[in-house]
Amino acid sequence: MADPSDNAVRDLAHTILARPEYDNAHVSAPANWLASIMRRLFEWLGKFELLHEHAPALYWLVWGALLLIFILLLVHIVWTISIALRAPELPEPLARSNHQSDPRGDAERLAASGNYLAAAHVLMIASFRNLAENAVIELRPDRSNRWIRRALLASKLNSKLAREIDGLIERTERHWFGDREENPAIYSQWRSAFEAVTNFSR
Repeated sequence: MADPSDNAVRDLAHTILARPEYDNAHVSAPANWLASIMRRLFEWLGKFELLHEHAPALYWLVWGALLLIFILLLVHIVWTISIALRAPELPEPLARSNHQSDPRGDAERLAASGNYLAAAHVLMIASFRNLAENAVIELRPDRSNRWIRRALLASKLNSKLAREIDGLIERTERHWFGDREENPAIYSQWRSAFEAVTNFSR
């Protein structure tokens, strides 16, 4: 007669689960998973070292490719950091204030000091605020420039002006997050667009 005790049932279950067909049913602990990854990595490194003996040309080619990738990544990181460090900072009153009482004056002062991109950015934000205050677009902190551009094109704003501002936003964003080019033209264009938005709102 079969033994129905707990120990007998436990032993039987252990015996069944120990069969090869149930290997995939075992849940590996995180430590076992990590150990498996490390073991495979060392196995791959061991095979890679064999290339040094059996295919030295391929071995050094792989090392050269890895070194080139590392150098390119390093150059990209240094270049990105250098652009961020060269970016002109807004004057402290502008940086602290969420509401610019005189965006035209602030932009003119920035442009006079050669910070045309920052001046254009001031007028862009002021234009957004002006449009929102006059119910042309709904402005919220979570609204991206992409959303604002779509909202402008679908708004009651004059279609020519909406397309002009859409293009200006795209160019300003590209320079602001990219090459940081100080081009007087983009400030001049934003100054005209800001005046048009202000007149539309009256």
